[in-house]
Amino acid sequence: MRTKPRGRMRIALATGSLVAAGALITAATFTDYADVDVKLDGSRNAFDIVTAGKVDRTWLPGDADWVQGNPNAYRVSLTSDNSGYLMAPGSAVDLRIAAKNNSPRLSGLLSLRILDPQPRHDAKDPVTGTYLELFDQLVFTVADGGTVLLDRVPADRLTSISWPDPIKAGEHKVLDVRIEMPSTVDNRWQQASTDIQFNFEAVNL
Repeated sequence: MRTKPRGRMRIALATGSLVAAGALITAATFTDYADVDVKLDGSRNAFDIVTAGKVDRTWLPGDADWVQGNPNAYRVSLTSDNSGYLMAPGSAVDLRIAAKNNSPRLSGLLSLRILDPQPRHDAKDPVTGTYLELFDQLVFTVADGGTVLLDRVPADRLTSISWPDPIKAGEHKVLDVRIEMPSTVDNRWQQASTDIQFNFEAVNL
């Protein structure tokens, strides 16, 4: 009797953040002098992005949803008890992820990479001989509103997504993500698992 292979996966969001600091340099020629105190305030030049996500295709992030994903990734819970989400061949999971430019003033260019944070490649269970890594068997679709950015792209063909237009201070992106386990995945991946990391990065302008 053949059993269907199943795998577990967990989702994480991560961000990169930058700080842009202003500097003031003056030069003058004088015949007299006085002591002058100059205070430089770079707080308005702070640059940061925050993230949010939920397994709900109708969800929109509220003010309380935004979380720092740097240096530790913010985890999106796929199950009520925070355990791994069980997948079988031919199944899929839909979720929404979001990134916000949390700067008070600066715009930024945003990009997204989908990563396996702990790749195990062709490693096998020494007892059963089955593969341990599920990530490479998955297929990804990502949409930004009505624009499909990745259309059923296998994990080994994933490329970075970059938006040509800057994200203004306070603005955010909400993305629809579908992760599929193809029906062709066979028993060699029985009990395989993976984490999936959505890594947002931004560069201030």
